[in-house]
Amino acid sequence: MLPPVRFLTLPTPAVGATRCLCRRLCVRSPLNPWWQAGFAFFDAGSRIAGVIPAVLKRGAVDADRAAADVVRDICRRHARSFYFASFFLPRRKRLAAYSVYAFCRLLDDATDNNPGGELRGIEGFESALARVYEGDFDDCGDDATAGVMRAFARAVREYDIPRRYFEDLAAGCRMDLSVRTYDTWPQLENYCYHVAGVVGLIMSCIFGPIDEATKPRAIAMGNAMQLTNILRDIGEDLLRGRVYIPREDLERFCLAPADLAAGKVDDRFRGLMSHEIERARALFRTGAEGLCRLTDDGSRLTASAMAVIYAGILRAIERQDYDVFSRRARLSLLQKFARIPAARRLARRREGQPIPDVF
Repeated sequence: MLPPVRFLTLPTPAVGATRCLCRRLCVRSPLNPWWQAGFAFFDAGSRIAGVIPAVLKRGAVDADRAAADVVRDICRRHARSFYFASFFLPRRKRLAAYSVYAFCRLLDDATDNNPGGELRGIEGFESALARVYEGDFDDCGDDATAGVMRAFARAVREYDIPRRYFEDLAAGCRMDLSVRTYDTWPQLENYCYHVAGVVGLIMSCIFGPIDEATKPRAIAMGNAMQLTNILRDIGEDLLRGRVYIPREDLERFCLAPADLAAGKVDDRFRGLMSHEIERARALFRTGAEGLCRLTDDGSRLTASAMAVIYAGILRAIERQDYDVFSRRARLSLLQKFARIPAARRLARRREGQPIPDVF
């Protein structure tokens, strides 16, 4: 369990009662002038003491607002699909989700924007994580980072998010430093869990309630989104020297990494992409089975919107005839809005009912 947050508080009601007693003594005492002078001094001090909690409270509120602005801006700039879907969430949950994303973004930035220092970046993330879970996050760098840490610490306490989920996320980033290719789907699935499936677990803690039956569904949904990312970004990953498509799948369609590097879209590549897209859709359908267990306060609709919007990327890949080399498959803002009715159908589904055809 996380240690409780401790704030400096003063017994304001007791100060008020003591001040009242002082005034009565000043009037009734035979040594009135002296009592008046002494208690006037105490009365002035007690008034100052009574103001201190209010000042501290205003300072804490201002810091919380600044932290909220920081994490919201990070999410708006770097996670546009989630930011779009998040407006269905209650404000408190929305801020918690932004806070978690912003903290995880620190890990992405530490590895993506730090050539040659990726391992130090991951270690820095793990150190920051330890400080948050141990309650020591006041000395955490620049103002933006401090805001992220403050908001993240509040979120993990409020929603009791296990520390090991974020440790698994860091382990996934370590995998990217040493593993460039995958031989089988189970190997790639393990990677997907560490970089995305675990994010499904984290968000389920916020969207709640999460139980043992819900966890595999949350992982499947995260894995579906990561596989979608992999299919969309094949060309970009090749430039980084990474081929995430399992070797066994490439061989099944008579392809090699060199064929992908050539950027040629032929029948073999179309067959491969069709196979992987169906795998991603199966994961989306498995994950969708758990959505009906989420709280119906906007959380269920947000998760459903994220699912159908991400699945829309698969349709975009198909519309451009599987060409993921010359342009990036994406959804416009209008196309995202157009998928909200599908998200509502998915969110209204009850347990035991068939999954709507929205993927």
